[in-house]
Amino acid sequence: MAHPSLLKSLGEQVLGHSGPVSLSDISGPERVIALYFSAHWCPPCRGFTPQLVAFYKHLKENTKHQLEVILVSSDQDEASFQDYFSDMPWLALPFAETKRKVRLSRQYRVSAIPSLVLLDSRSGRVITKSGREMVSSDPEALTFPWRPRALGDLLAATSLVDPQGQVVAYDAIKDAYKGLYFSAHWCPPCKAFTPQLISVYEKIKKKEGNFQMIFVSSDRSEESWRAYHSTMPWLSVAWECEDVRRELATNLEVQGIPTFVVLAPDNTVITAEGRAELTEDPEAERFPWRPQSVEVLAERHMARLQESPCLVLFTDGETTELQFGRDVLLPVAEEYLLEHAQEGALTLQFFVAGEDEVSDSVRDFACLEDVVPLVAILDLAEGAKFLLEDGVEVSTATVHNFVTRYCNSKLSPLPIRPVASSATNTS
Repeated sequence: MAHPSLLKSLGEQVLGHSGPVSLSDISGPERVIALYFSAHWCPPCRGFTPQLVAFYKHLKENTKHQLEVILVSSDQDEASFQDYFSDMPWLALPFAETKRKVRLSRQYRVSAIPSLVLLDSRSGRVITKSGREMVSSDPEALTFPWRPRALGDLLAATSLVDPQGQVVAYDAIKDAYKGLYFSAHWCPPCKAFTPQLISVYEKIKKKEGNFQMIFVSSDRSEESWRAYHSTMPWLSVAWECEDVRRELATNLEVQGIPTFVVLAPDNTVITAEGRAELTEDPEAERFPWRPQSVEVLAERHMARLQESPCLVLFTDGETTELQFGRDVLLPVAEEYLLEHAQEGALTLQFFVAGEDEVSDSVRDFACLEDVVPLVAILDLAEGAKFLLEDGVEVSTATVHNFVTRYCNSKLSPLPIRPVASSATNTS
């Protein structure tokens, strides 16, 4: 049986070369599903597809591993899709499932093709989003299905050194909060951010002694790494541990530097947005910056508005009104997230917004009236918005009802931007 999250994301059936195939028939213990985001018009895709075909056939013929690949096409017409799919020995999402394709791309944060995302069919959890790189580096499938090592195991397996080059045992810091700082000496934004991080690090150490920082270098030479690390008052992954540095970046989906990730003592990720959190909270009063069920909308949340549907309660920005908005939303958000949050799922995010440039830009983009309070669910990627009806009092009860109707597809979407009406030529 396929995991409910996969059934929700992919549907009960996918397309085989001889007709529909039940998702449950290709799911089960130890079975891996790979979503192949690709398109016929994409030269890198056409270059990678033969590699993936060879890998797929090798796996089927020479190993006991059970892998099924599902093409998620970005082709622009049915004929191109069919032509591309005809040369593939696996399954596909039906071409007509355009909305599902968009949601899958958002759900797994696919920003470029080709991309190969491996999922555990029984749990629905992501095994790795780096399938393309792994197929290229491990064509014999020697370490397939490439399940990532736990962060604690990775850190325990590496060599940690202080700025003087002395080795520090992982056991000495394993029970601490940990900050992983992905950075490099050649990177101007990194060199600008590092002094800020040092200042905040020293404040955190005074308040929370149980905190350690670890530099994960992207430097191009050992000399650059040593010079850069010597300016920092914390530990570093040793230069020779290149594989561990790469694996840490892959596991934590580090897309660029500088990146500052905060781990709990049990090595679960508290936030991957440490840089933005630090910028907003330079006194570290909210450290370790645990995610909030309801947040005040800020510039750093713009990416989230693009990635997931979001509920925003717009207020006039007064402190009392922002607190009112948070009080209204908090019980709804906590109940919703408890019921719906699961790994990989596109869950609704909750924000309260004030009167500022960020709020104004969101209102302008979504063509929302300049009234308060205003409650809207915005799904920017799908170009849809849902508005709490005029005249309805904004309260926890009415917002809860609004969210329930949204979850049950009982709300009628409006376009984010009005569709321009075509003028009639009467000449």
